[in-house]
Amino acid sequence: MDTLRQLFSEKEIELILEECPYLKKHSPEDIKKVLNILSDQKCSHLTIRNIIGRNPEVLVKDIDELKDLIYKFKEYNIIKLNKIFDKYPDILNKCAYHIDTYFFIKQKEGLSIEEASKLLVDDPSIID
Repeated sequence: MDTLRQLFSEKEIELILEECPYLKKHSPEDIKKVLNILSDQKCSHLTIRNIIGRNPEVLVKDIDELKDLIYKFKEYNIIKLNKIFDKYPDILNKCAYHIDTYFFIKQKEGLSIEEASKLLVDDPSIID
């Protein structure tokens, strides 16, 4: 939990652990890897605080799944992931398959990949 102490107060960490109790069993190294992945996507400390505060489960997400999700966004030319993650942290609970499915459905509706990307960037919750 030392890594989280850099971003949150003890009281905030307690609330996060209440919401995500299995986080206690997660290795500090894996938590740090998740934080580094978010940081690599240009997420500021404030954005990371928002993401974790609203979606603490992201801290226990499989590292490879998280990397695959980010790679999938970039395949569809969605680069500014920090803004999407800040607007809708729950999108980090998705997997690459969900992103492909979203684009498949939007193309069936007659939208181009660029139009579907713009919709997703403007309102990431549309993926639900």
